[in-house]
Amino acid sequence: MPKTGLAVLLSILISTSALAQNNRSAVSLTGNDAASCTVPDPCRTFDVAISKTNAGGEVIVLSSAGYGPFTVTKSISIISPPAYHAAMAPTSGDAITINVDNALVVLRGLTLNGSLGGVNGITFSGAATASGTRVYVENCVISGFSGNGVNFARNGMLFITQLIARENGGAIFVDGSPGFPSSASIDHALMQKSAVNGLLVENATVAVRDSIAADNGNNGFYSLALAAGTTASIHADNCQATHNSGGFWTSGTGTARFMVSNSVASLNSSFGIGVGNNGTVRASNNAVTGNDVGFVNFSGVFLSEGNNTVNGNTTMETSGTITTFGPM
Repeated sequence: MPKTGLAVLLSILISTSALAQNNRSAVSLTGNDAASCTVPDPCRTFDVAISKTNAGGEVIVLSSAGYGPFTVTKSISIISPPAYHAAMAPTSGDAITINVDNALVVLRGLTLNGSLGGVNGITFSGAATASGTRVYVENCVISGFSGNGVNFARNGMLFITQLIARENGGAIFVDGSPGFPSSASIDHALMQKSAVNGLLVENATVAVRDSIAADNGNNGFYSLALAAGTTASIHADNCQATHNSGGFWTSGTGTARFMVSNSVASLNSSFGIGVGNNGTVRASNNAVTGNDVGFVNFSGVFLSEGNNTVNGNTTMETSGTITTFGPM
């Protein structure tokens, strides 16, 4: 082969190698961000590993360490196996920022600590209209952030499984964009001692099951249609709200709905299950006890199936108009 042809071939091979991306990248305590980020040659931080990973690929954790905050701009899975402690403790801002549309993002097995000055644990800030992004948060622990543990602040789809959110400003916040409500499914979330709410839903439809909101400063579960034209809807099944100010609550300027079934509202300092302006509650097969007031209707619609147990509340069992439906 002529020398010029060989030189061109070598140049192409070198260029292709330099631009190559991994389908599976890795990070470790002993990694180096100048590395290739492969499993045998891991990087040190998630940001660099993400930059060297194909869209749709994954970054896996190979050892316990603090890996620093990072930003997601493509479809990707960030996975820490149960054997390792993969931590992010930002001194300002958010631990994880997701800023991508039409993407699939998986966050698994991560520990986020905001006590050094972090604002939000996980923030999703996609397009102003329908983003098409799906975010999966699995087996994560989020604590000590002044804002929200999970701050899902734009239109998209959120899926949470096995989350512990403790001592944040708010545990989980789900919102959408004007005209584009989000949706979320939450399974086995423990929302403890937030400054304000456990779960707050503003412009979204959320299904939550097998979850506990305890010792939060405001409401355990709150469906708030804050602005006209928005829809806030929570369907809660087999959940518990205890030692909050209010247990399960819905109100707003737009359309606010709450369906709560097979759940317990206990020892809340204000009420167990309540409804305010423009809100509608449907309550079925719940136990409501030890609250100041059991059921309360300030100025909405409260529909109670005859199988609820409302007994042993401090000031009164019910307040306002409670409409019974179904079998007594």
